[in-house]
Amino acid sequence: MHRYKAFGEKKMILKLKRILFVVFILVTTSSCYYSAQKPHFQTQRMSPIKLIDIDRVMNTTPDWAYDFEQGWNSEYGKGGLRNKTLKVQRWRYAQMQSDDAGVTILDPKNKHNHVMKFLWLKNGGKEFDVNTQKKAHLYGNFGKDNKQEEVWSFNVYFPTTGMEADNKSEIVIQWHAQPDQYEVTRNPPLALDNRNDQLTLTWLYDQRGITPPGFDRWYSQTAELGETTKDKWINLVFHIKWDPYGSGVLRVWRDGQLKVQQQNIAIGFNDKIGAYLGFGIYKFENDSQHKQRTILFDEVKQWLVK
Repeated sequence: MHRYKAFGEKKMILKLKRILFVVFILVTTSSCYYSAQKPHFQTQRMSPIKLIDIDRVMNTTPDWAYDFEQGWNSEYGKGGLRNKTLKVQRWRYAQMQSDDAGVTILDPKNKHNHVMKFLWLKNGGKEFDVNTQKKAHLYGNFGKDNKQEEVWSFNVYFPTTGMEADNKSEIVIQWHAQPDQYEVTRNPPLALDNRNDQLTLTWLYDQRGITPPGFDRWYSQTAELGETTKDKWINLVFHIKWDPYGSGVLRVWRDGQLKVQQQNIAIGFNDKIGAYLGFGIYKFENDSQHKQRTILFDEVKQWLVK
């Protein structure tokens, strides 16, 4: 009789252990799921950041400068690349929806100057992959690390014909991040978007070493840079200090007027390689109210802040 009683007690203990194990798995899984749905931001006391003198930096020789006088070139690329030339220094990468997506033309305001024209056509590029169909884009080199500090300057021109008001967004300037091993592509940590003739800047961050697939609940912030002025060159200057942990800086000038001033912010991802520039037309919805979209760029410059 005692032998059967002992056997029953052992069976009960084994059953309880199994129940506790299942509860542990459920709690752990739930905790991991919640963690994956929310970016981590470890708040800490931040000492005030000493901001660089933007005029002093921009009065020095840029680390990278491109004026498109001799055309454009890229080391790698996808899509229609017929119009690139091997005579000039290269961008790292190009994605062109068609052979006419990237050409150099005479400046509409100065016949002695050449500029870059990006063209995106609705329903174009179907012979290429889905991502390339959306883009007329050039890309710069990767950043050295995820805390790089840099200044970028662009001259941008929105023509009346080809850049009519559109309720389908396009990204015209973005800094994308290079995923670490085991990570998938994520939203750009900084992007300038044009929709309905308004320019909007969006930035975000994630401190985790690996951003989970499918994650889309970004802690993002936005700032308005004003109306999309037509048939006039606009100068945009970005001062970016990447830092996903909260010591970042983002300042933006439009035609010399300070539009965004953010410091002690989290911006960028916890990656081994730093963010890289992309500019032109990126119709991420691959749709438009119009048959085509056109934008011009000139005098793209970068200064690395040592």
